[in-house]
Amino acid sequence: MESISSMIYLVAMMSLIIGGSQAIPYRPSAYLYNQQYCMDTLTGRQLYIGEVFTREDQCVRIQCLETLQLWEDSCQVPKLTQGNCTPVPSTNPHAEYPRCCPLYECKSYESNSGGTLEQTNIYDHYGTLRSSHLTEMIVIDGRTPPRGEIHTASARKYQV
Repeated sequence: MESISSMIYLVAMMSLIIGGSQAIPYRPSAYLYNQQYCMDTLTGRQLYIGEVFTREDQCVRIQCLETLQLWEDSCQVPKLTQGNCTPVPSTNPHAEYPRCCPLYECKSYESNSGGTLEQTNIYDHYGTLRSSHLTEMIVIDGRTPPRGEIHTASARKYQV
């Protein structure tokens, strides 16, 4: 009798285990959530995968990659070969990258018997031309005005 009651008990337990496992669906993602992020060591900021931010006062864009590594984009100095080029700081240094990057103003001069042509080109940090201005100083009566003295009546300005 004891062996029959043990057998009934064993069958009952097996049916509960088998039936119970079918009643509760298996959801591995519900219990195994693993939140991953990157850490920017300079600012101490945590970034989730794909998140992007601009470091203040540095004009550097930081992005968290799927490999949990940081990717940094910073302003490049373009290779400009025409004219005398100087950086022009951004009017809003606290803007998001790349708007915080400086522009580059390049001036070139071309003289001929009729006067002088000044060309001013503005480039972004990638070397892309953003704007161009031409100013022509015309010689009147065979003489050019002294340096620093500009007669507006004899100047033509072009904007491209």
